[in-house]
Amino acid sequence: MISVEEAQHKISERLAPLPSELVDIESARGRVLAEPLHSDRDLPPFNRSTFDGIALSYQSIAQGTRKFPITGTAYAGSPKVVLTDLDSCVEIMTGAPVPDKANCVVKVEDLEIKDGFATLNDGVELSEGFGIHSQGSDCPAGKTLLQPGCLLTAKELSIAASIGKPQLLVSRTPRIAIVTTGDELVEISALPLPHQIRRSNDLALQVSLQSAGYRNITRHHILDDLAATKATVQSILQDTDVLILAGGVSKGKRDFLPEALENAGVTKAFQWVSQRPGKPLWFGDFEGEGKPTYVFALPGNPVSCFTCLHRYVLPALAEVSGQTPGPSQFARLKCEFRFDPPLTLFLPVMLSGDESGRLWADPLPFNTSGDYISVARTQGFIELSRSESIFPKGTSHRFYPWSV
Repeated sequence: MISVEEAQHKISERLAPLPSELVDIESARGRVLAEPLHSDRDLPPFNRSTFDGIALSYQSIAQGTRKFPITGTAYAGSPKVVLTDLDSCVEIMTGAPVPDKANCVVKVEDLEIKDGFATLNDGVELSEGFGIHSQGSDCPAGKTLLQPGCLLTAKELSIAASIGKPQLLVSRTPRIAIVTTGDELVEISALPLPHQIRRSNDLALQVSLQSAGYRNITRHHILDDLAATKATVQSILQDTDVLILAGGVSKGKRDFLPEALENAGVTKAFQWVSQRPGKPLWFGDFEGEGKPTYVFALPGNPVSCFTCLHRYVLPALAEVSGQTPGPSQFARLKCEFRFDPPLTLFLPVMLSGDESGRLWADPLPFNTSGDYISVARTQGFIELSRSESIFPKGTSHRFYPWSV
């Protein structure tokens, strides 16, 4: 067996970014940006008023003037008006360009406007630049606003729209195939015989992947037949970027996947990892028609399958999609925990927070790797090092959330 760290390294060293493609901005939500975005002009592009009122020269106020003739009106979306006299003012609306010689905006509620004049109310305190959103104060022209690798959500897309980007270069969405095997698995709607169970792993994997933003997913099931397994694997590899297998890669007499993968030309990088759950984890890659396919064979037991997806597959998908990784999350153990076997333990936990914003992990050990009922109560798992057996209360450990 190899360590968790070795397994992660062997996966990462084989991954390569997916090619990029140009998409309309309306279709870019949830995609990963593959180009830097720069401001095409100063933002804001002019000195703009931050509220309705009057624009004037602060010097006149400083000299004691309180009443100003109104010589024009500035509207948002209209060309800049001219302040003809430093002792006059211009009515101005929120978002309108401030006249060149004006350097102060007074709120309409701080004024009395009557008979073409604006008079400042008593006690109003102003300063030069008050009420003005200065040109370029958000960012100057040419500044990098978004870097490649960021996930495009509403806020990033609004930035792209503001700089005139109707199309964006993004990483191609990975094509993912999920395959389950076994005569013992039947459809969800079926009435299983005493020796059968309903399929749940592939659905759990699909929903988790969709929750993480991956939509291009197909699901397949193969009965325990060597010829059918070989044919199905060979076919799927041609049109898939990531193949996820659930079960069927151990040493059982009907575990035909290892032979089928080898027959199809998949190179095994490793199998068996010093971890619980998920010891039989298998990983390899396939070079076909100029593009690689990454193959993850996850253990068939539900907890093992679900945990390995979150520990290995989802980070790998983010990497090939070019997504910049976010900061790691950590949680502190709420009580002392002991685990003697020399294995890395992925321990399901229930989370709580304290007044300082720290996360606390309450261990909820699973009965077996098939005990998905108890795991459903948790929010994720913490990773406990195989180099220790006693984990004191309050110690901090990396936390992996379930995708929701």
